[in-house]
Amino acid sequence: MDQQEQDIKKKAVTGAIWKFAERILAQTISLFVSILIARLLDPSDYGVVSIVTVFFAFANVIISGGLNTALIQKKDADKEDYNTVFTVSMAIALTLYAVMFLAAPWIAKIYRQPLLTSIIRVLGLALPIYALKSIVCAYVSANLKFKMFFYATLGGTLTSAVVGVLMALKGFGAWALVAQQLTNATIDTLILFCVTRLKLSFQIAAARLRTLWKYGSRIMVSSLLGVAVAQVNPLFIGLKYTSADLSFYTKGRSIPETLSTSMTYTISSVLFPVLARYQDDKERLLQYTRLYMSVASFVVFPVMLGFCAVARNFVDIFLTEKWLPAVYYIQIVCISSMFDIVAAGNCETIKAMGRSDIFLKIEIAKKSGYMITLALFLLLSNSPQILAISMLVCTVIQVVINSIPNVKLIGYKVRHQLADLLPNLVLSLIMCGSVIAMGYLPVTPIIGLVIQIATGVGIYVLLAFITRNRSMRHLIATIKNRKHLS
Repeated sequence: MDQQEQDIKKKAVTGAIWKFAERILAQTISLFVSILIARLLDPSDYGVVSIVTVFFAFANVIISGGLNTALIQKKDADKEDYNTVFTVSMAIALTLYAVMFLAAPWIAKIYRQPLLTSIIRVLGLALPIYALKSIVCAYVSANLKFKMFFYATLGGTLTSAVVGVLMALKGFGAWALVAQQLTNATIDTLILFCVTRLKLSFQIAAARLRTLWKYGSRIMVSSLLGVAVAQVNPLFIGLKYTSADLSFYTKGRSIPETLSTSMTYTISSVLFPVLARYQDDKERLLQYTRLYMSVASFVVFPVMLGFCAVARNFVDIFLTEKWLPAVYYIQIVCISSMFDIVAAGNCETIKAMGRSDIFLKIEIAKKSGYMITLALFLLLSNSPQILAISMLVCTVIQVVINSIPNVKLIGYKVRHQLADLLPNLVLSLIMCGSVIAMGYLPVTPIIGLVIQIATGVGIYVLLAFITRNRSMRHLIATIKNRKHLS
């Protein structure tokens, strides 16, 4: 291993540790605040804000346009590239805000929620902030300076937590959630911008934009398709059922997705810039992709299946009985989102190679399958619970399609993926069964939850040591930085 690779390896390991610390910090605080606010507000308050979140999910994808990813993927991105993307992103953000400002009354009328007009117009002020943040985050990721994320997240999460809780206590209802989101975006972006000292100006270099757009536009279309599929259920639940139904679905979906996304994003955000540096070395790409799959599944699988097993006691204790209908959605999403790491591993490799054309094709194939699945469930379902099951079917489609391209691109065959994932899945299923069994003990919910968590952690770690789990050994070796990533 040459000195350059050793330096990249060291940055990757350090970056992963800082990124993990940042995600753990952010999600721990966010989860605590979310639980506290959920106890103070009615489920219907969450339903109103959840409707707005659907529209802003699309807006955020359009703002970045995949150009931020193009900045990371481009090896020699310079000031002119960053200024060009910044100018375009900001112009798009302001245009989208104007559109949403004018469309707000119409959206409020469709969903029969007059309050939506004001909420959309106020929350829309975050769009230009997200435009700036996408550029700064691209710079930090491209240079593997993940320590900066830690400080920005700390300031934004803590400040927004105080604002959200205080407004909830004062009886502001849905506005407490709006203020929390706006404060978090603003403080997080300002700190990150100041720490990086990135100097941006309004400038457009047509030649640079064409190069970045060629790659980024495909990523944007792929992301839009992903958001469209992810937000179909909330859109129709909000229209077809009550705002309370939407809040149970949203809350039940948000907690496990937060866990899965945090863990997956922590590793994949470090993986992508590392892979991009070896985009012409297929052997290295295969090595790092397999390492990602192995280590990520070792961490994600037990957490998601474990949370699925303790969901009822968790909700009963922390969210109170009024949120118990969310338990069903938590369990469904835990099972479906645990395989996000498989999709991320395969997709990050394809993007790092600059093959956004292939990435777009597989996204179109996946989303076509998704939309057919969702259409069938929308026609046949008569309850939001049945509609939620469509996520499991979509997960199967995602896993199968995502695994196909890398067989040819880097030689990551099906047997390799099974070897990397199956041992961790088996251990996690055994652990999950044991935790579920502990849930039948005749004890109070608090004691039951403690017993379940202790049982799950103990059994999983014990089985990993007994079987000399390869993923566990890789993880320990990577953290200690004592041997090659292989």
